[in-house]
Amino acid sequence: MGGRGRQKFTGVPTIRGKFIVLTLVLTVIPMVVLTFTFYRIAAHSLGEKSEALAMQSRQMSENYVNATLSDLNDLTNAILSNPDVQSTLETKPEDDYEYLRNDETLSMVVRTQTQTKPYITSSLIYAANGGLKHSLYQGNVSVRFGGLPTLEEARVYYRRLLAERPMMWMAHSPFESGKGMADDRLYVGKLLRKTTGDYAPLGFLLLEIDKASLFRGLAFHETDGNTQMWVLDQEGEPVYRLPEQAVVDKSLLQQIANSAVDKPMLTKDWRIWNGRQTMISYGPLNEGQWTLLQKVDQSVLFEDARQIGAWTIWTFLIALVSGWMLSYRLSDTIRRPLLQLSRLMAVDGSTSTGTGTEGVTTNSGSSPRSIASPATSSAQGSDGPAPVIFNPKDEVGQIGERFLHMMQKNHELYGQVYEALLSRKQAEFRALQAQINPHFLYNTLESLKGMALANGQRDMAEVIGAFGKCFRISLSYGREQISLGQEVEHVSAYVKVQQFRFRDSFEWICEVEEDICGFYVPKLILQPLVENAIYHGLKGRTDRGYIMLSGTKEGDALRLTVSDDGDGIGGGRLDDIRKSLDAERGSAIGFGLRNVHERLRHYGPQYGLSVTSEPGTYTSVTLLAPIRNE
Repeated sequence: MGGRGRQKFTGVPTIRGKFIVLTLVLTVIPMVVLTFTFYRIAAHSLGEKSEALAMQSRQMSENYVNATLSDLNDLTNAILSNPDVQSTLETKPEDDYEYLRNDETLSMVVRTQTQTKPYITSSLIYAANGGLKHSLYQGNVSVRFGGLPTLEEARVYYRRLLAERPMMWMAHSPFESGKGMADDRLYVGKLLRKTTGDYAPLGFLLLEIDKASLFRGLAFHETDGNTQMWVLDQEGEPVYRLPEQAVVDKSLLQQIANSAVDKPMLTKDWRIWNGRQTMISYGPLNEGQWTLLQKVDQSVLFEDARQIGAWTIWTFLIALVSGWMLSYRLSDTIRRPLLQLSRLMAVDGSTSTGTGTEGVTTNSGSSPRSIASPATSSAQGSDGPAPVIFNPKDEVGQIGERFLHMMQKNHELYGQVYEALLSRKQAEFRALQAQINPHFLYNTLESLKGMALANGQRDMAEVIGAFGKCFRISLSYGREQISLGQEVEHVSAYVKVQQFRFRDSFEWICEVEEDICGFYVPKLILQPLVENAIYHGLKGRTDRGYIMLSGTKEGDALRLTVSDDGDGIGGGRLDDIRKSLDAERGSAIGFGLRNVHERLRHYGPQYGLSVTSEPGTYTSVTLLAPIRNE
């Protein structure tokens, strides 16, 4: 089966046909699979996110309402704990004048506490010890209460608070005088007790609340027939709804209210609401007295997923048609430069360049390059070669340009190879000559040393011998690494020459441990340090100075220190020297110290030079080098 498929594919005679078939095979099947998979994943993901957002929206609303109700509870506690309220309710008024004073006092307290609560429209305080005429105090004149209730109505409600719960929310007025009033108000009653002693009951506080103002924080929801928000009481009766014209499904609301008794919190559930599949979630409000219910139709949650599905199908169809058209056009852009390259390479890999590049047009910019092949030029005769155009932005065109560039470079390389061979011979000759010059210099120094001994100049002979040793070790047959023992021998020979020059004005002390002399270090790393000590530390002294070289092994490094007891370095100058060591350029130090520091830094940032000094006392330059056996 695979062989037959390959035969069918290879049977397509042109690059264009193969390109189109391959493009369709590689795109249609994956796009169908990816389209279906993407739609399923997107629908599932968007559905879950929509459900999560809906639940978060309900949770935000629940938190807002609970915070508002908690704030209202704190307000009633503030009224209850007010000393004026406590003292007024504990004593019975002796006459009407005292009752009026008490009414003014209580009204002032209530107004002060509720003036920042626009949702409170009226208040009523009942004093259990007020008697027949002085038990009711109305904070605001309210038509909702229908005037003051009767004393018996107030006592019945007072006993209800004592028997059931100290704080009660009601969707309607608890008094007969308020029955039949508009249902845009809520009522909350709070039992008032003493705040000290036996906490005996004193009466109750009843507040009338405007629903729209209390629940205005829910208005941020974009509610409609498909998305609704409900506040239900314990019997399933709607306390508030968004939108206000939402249809009531009383049986379902009653079921939800009954379910909230056993399960106060429901994160997500799917039910049929007015004949439509709907997701509902609810949570408790006001310490379980109410329930906040959110209802979202399935069509809303999966609307984005359906739109994505439709757009995905249209995108697939458009991409399929566009891909076929583009593959047809792009295949021609590949076929044409390949044919041009084939014509260019059809003449045994040569081009008609002659001594230059006749018939060849080059351009290093973005414009195409034209190349004339010998075959076409011979066919054209005296009319000139037919150019072959390559686009430098196209990969095949870049291959054509590289092919031409390669042929042109071949002619240049012949000359470069010849020049390289000639330069190599000259370098070998100079190397042989360089081997003769040091040998001649060694022989000359030995002759001078012999002449000095013959004339009785032993000091001069010793200095010449030290200089010869110094020169021999510094050359070290071209090697860059020498043993530490050889480096110490070299710097000691250099010191001997300088002692002769300065008439033994300083003493040389060398204390390098013998067990580290076999390790290899870069050559000429100690001589610049000793030279600085002589010329900068001891120069101008009239008394005898000391220069000391010490060397030890410290972990995986060699620590070599050159110290002198000269004039030292001032603080500002010392800071400049230290900064110059790590700077790219600096004038505070000479070439020798920088050369040594940079060569050691090639082995790692932990290696190099460090300088310490005390003005008028000493100067020490410490060198850290890696331990190397060869």
